[in-house]
Amino acid sequence: MKLTISRDTLFDLLNHVIGAVEKKQTSKILENVLIEVSETSIKIVGTDLEIEMLARQDIKAESSGKTTAPARKLFDICKALPSDSFILLETNDNRLNIKGVRSKFELVTLPADEYPLLDDIPINHEIQIAENQLKNIFERVSFSMANQDVRYYLNGLLLEINSKKIIAVSTDGHRLAVSQLALDNEQAGIDDIKIIVPRKGILELTRLLDSTSELPVTLQISDNHIRVNKENIRFTSKLIDGKYPDYQAAIPNNCTHVIELDRDQFKDTLARVAILSNEKFRGIRLRLDNGVMTLHSNNPDNESAEEEIDITYTDEPFEIGFNVTYLLEAVNHLDSEGVFLELSSPDSSALLHSTDNSDTRYIVMPIRL
Repeated sequence: MKLTISRDTLFDLLNHVIGAVEKKQTSKILENVLIEVSETSIKIVGTDLEIEMLARQDIKAESSGKTTAPARKLFDICKALPSDSFILLETNDNRLNIKGVRSKFELVTLPADEYPLLDDIPINHEIQIAENQLKNIFERVSFSMANQDVRYYLNGLLLEINSKKIIAVSTDGHRLAVSQLALDNEQAGIDDIKIIVPRKGILELTRLLDSTSELPVTLQISDNHIRVNKENIRFTSKLIDGKYPDYQAAIPNNCTHVIELDRDQFKDTLARVAILSNEKFRGIRLRLDNGVMTLHSNNPDNESAEEEIDITYTDEPFEIGFNVTYLLEAVNHLDSEGVFLELSSPDSSALLHSTDNSDTRYIVMPIRL
């Protein structure tokens, strides 16, 4: 294998796949990327056996071949070389030689035939969707995913797909995020698919997608995998095998109190009051009384913060406690000027959504203070 490639092209290829490679693996080859070169293209693959990321680029090579090399070392070398320079890659026995203008590196390689690939996946369903739309729906809900929860099915994101829309759901047991997206073109043969995509897969896929691109990407689903094809990039992830909880039952209906708030004002007020909340529990108290919402926090050092917001409210005084971080993250992910905060009782969850529409909804459980 021998080719000359621009540093920027090689860096981009590695940057697309490096997220799939864990720094320390039980198997040494999983710390490597697969490099496969033909006379007209280069393909680089990274995997941790749960997700696989592939990037390819058309090039002209002097000779074809394939090998595997340490992912992080190769990435760091490429990153450190001057931009706009060219790199000579050449294999020699069990070594990968990397030559810059005045630099030379040698990396130990492992046989390409031993690299695990997820190529043969029987695809059951295929959907076309705009790249920015797919990224947006993931970003709206992914922050609520659990992380290393014993309820393994919460460590991921639920996707419900039919011919007309996609619904994305995440929860960590304390809050829940739901967002739905109407598909531009009705997808034939798609009928009530439910899959759970692992947390790492969602985060890496979101990183790959471009929020400014309206070009379609292809989303493919098998019994055990999800695959997304975008131009010269292919992402594949195993699915979580489990039953996701009934999220519909957690969404409050017909709330007694509906408060309309200016999003920026509410966000800034929450951020200020949060400064003196308990660092561990992050609790704040919301009180509604006679046209005013009062936000209050205190901490074990007997410090406190309080701020008021004018609202339209004429019912009996109402008080409820929340983890301020959960409220802030929900408000930060809404993009309208106004926010509806819907409440029923001090023991019931709150519902937040934009005043423009309710395609994206956030549910936050109360806490006792």
